Amino acid sequence: MANKSQNVDLDSTISALQQDPKSIPADQAIAMLEGWQQQLKGTELADLAEDLIELKKAITDGDEAAIASMLKDLGEDTAEVASDLPDEVAPQVKKLSTLLTNASKS
Repeated sequence: MANKSQNVDLDSTISALQQDPKSIPADQAIAMLEGWQQQLKGTELADLAEDLIELKKAITDGDEAAIASMLKDLGEDTAEVASDLPDEVAPQVKKLSTLLTNASKS
């Protein structure tokens, strides 16, 4: 079961992605990614944390093609994870997956 701090981060991430993802300042995006990296570290989702490192590098480098590719991959991976989560969290994670995938196209 997810704890409250994870839900808050999930909610804030969803909220940020519902806006124009390109309008998120790089430092804010990186801070959000680092928060997720810390939460995922040492869990069965550590592979997602590695993807976040790659996304952070792409943002730092300003590599829009790599950012789009990483967002697409993260959206797909997040969709897979959502199917294994408890009912109280799965809908939010599915929404996050959709937003990540949509952000990869913008």
